[in-house]
Amino acid sequence: MPTLPSITVSQWPLRKTCASSIILRGLNNPRGIKVKPDGSLLLVEAGTGDTEQVFSGRLLQFRCDAAGLYGQMEVVAAGFRSMNMQARMCRDEIFGLADVAYGDGRWLLSQTDYVSGSCIMDLSTLLPQTLFHSRGNLNSLCYHPQRHSWLTVKPDTNQAIEFVEGKPEAVAGVLPDLPGGQHAVPVTVILDQSWPQSNGSQPVLISLFSGESQGDADKRGIHFEKGSSKVVRLNLDTGEVSTVIEGLTLATGMAFTDQGQLLVLELCEDFLQPMPVAGVPQIPWHGGFKRYSGRLLCFDLARQTVHSLAEHLDTPSNLCVVGTSVFISEGMGLPGRPIANASGETVALEGYVRKLILPENL
Repeated sequence: MPTLPSITVSQWPLRKTCASSIILRGLNNPRGIKVKPDGSLLLVEAGTGDTEQVFSGRLLQFRCDAAGLYGQMEVVAAGFRSMNMQARMCRDEIFGLADVAYGDGRWLLSQTDYVSGSCIMDLSTLLPQTLFHSRGNLNSLCYHPQRHSWLTVKPDTNQAIEFVEGKPEAVAGVLPDLPGGQHAVPVTVILDQSWPQSNGSQPVLISLFSGESQGDADKRGIHFEKGSSKVVRLNLDTGEVSTVIEGLTLATGMAFTDQGQLLVLELCEDFLQPMPVAGVPQIPWHGGFKRYSGRLLCFDLARQTVHSLAEHLDTPSNLCVVGTSVFISEGMGLPGRPIANASGETVALEGYVRKLILPENL
């Protein structure tokens, strides 16, 4: 298959309308989200980030009733460290549990923990058991059936990491700095469903969030460059990294549709009002990322086209696709603090899950 040129995202891609509804509210930093074969929804919560609720990270399950509503909540696992990154980053970000993924007959859960050590846990038993230990920030999880391995990315070291049971972690790829000199900051890794069958390993796609530019202390927490984020392809056999999509702003979650289009989330469109090192503003405050300015983009990699499917999303981080339904985790930051919604009204920050229905003519 010939290598296609990369797609550059324009500021205003063509829009296609999706039916949209909020199906879950009152969540504490929802992150990884998956739908099980029985229709129930698995959802990771990074937690509150409250110093009085240090171990508030949870894995939740919501069962779907006959009416298609996700009302019945079950706590699958709880008591995981939740870390408020405000003092370190001057942004309203909460780290902790990150993602949940299925592969090789079992569900695994990834956790970032700068105190006790990060890990990937096996959910096969009643109490999650650590399968892999690691250091630093572990984010998205992806199982590679060809290689019988688990892949993740480390935003703080700009690496893709491969885990094989019984072996030490291996660096599968190093993500180079972006053209403006910012660190790559990889956040999501998925199998590249657009790649044809070949003798080599199926490559993966990785979203590069992009790091802050350096050198201006007055812009700490918001010194990002619009349009510097990318999606890249990593050849797992050679370590080669090639650009697939460029011109994005803070790309986060990705997933393929059943028809082969690639969906990509952008966290926000602008960077405003960094958080103070200490204290929480008691007036509506963006906290680094412009609230309600994220969007969902749809790419046809073969036709080199891009459409916007949803806008005014609130700091969307993760998504999953089941048939024509797309589930999106939104609402990053300290729950309850005042923010302005898309209409300019003051509301309390909360995490929620949005459900979109893909248009028929996608």
